[in-house]
Amino acid sequence: MSTQRSPRTLVGLAILGAVAVMGAACASGGPSSAPTSSAEPNGDDSAIVEKLVGVWGEDAPGQPHLEFTAGGEVHGSDGCNGVTTTYSVNGDRVDLARFASTLKACPGVDDWMRGVRAVEIDGDVLVIKDASGTELGTLPRAS
Repeated sequence: MSTQRSPRTLVGLAILGAVAVMGAACASGGPSSAPTSSAEPNGDDSAIVEKLVGVWGEDAPGQPHLEFTAGGEVHGSDGCNGVTTTYSVNGDRVDLARFASTLKACPGVDDWMRGVRAVEIDGDVLVIKDASGTELGTLPRAS
């Protein structure tokens, strides 16, 4: 009895195996390059996190804002689309992973926050920077 399989069957099995491997990696959480704040930040990091936690910008329709949690999460809006990510404290700089975002079309909305990769606190102002450290804009601390 012969057990030869057609090339079409072999391709199907290869695809099925690849999907199974990807599914297992997703289910297990897999390795992530997203930064997170450490569970036990050192004293300097704790002071930065304490200053950072809260809402920056105006939490109103059409207005950009970011809300930082003590657990290393960031949620908000670029003025149109909802955004979420994680952050890590690195000295006086706070690094953000790329945003996960909704994808609504928003004619006339300035999406300047799309490139945010880091923030710094300057008093009651959050300075938004891109990956190269160039300032993109600022958000005031919400009252």
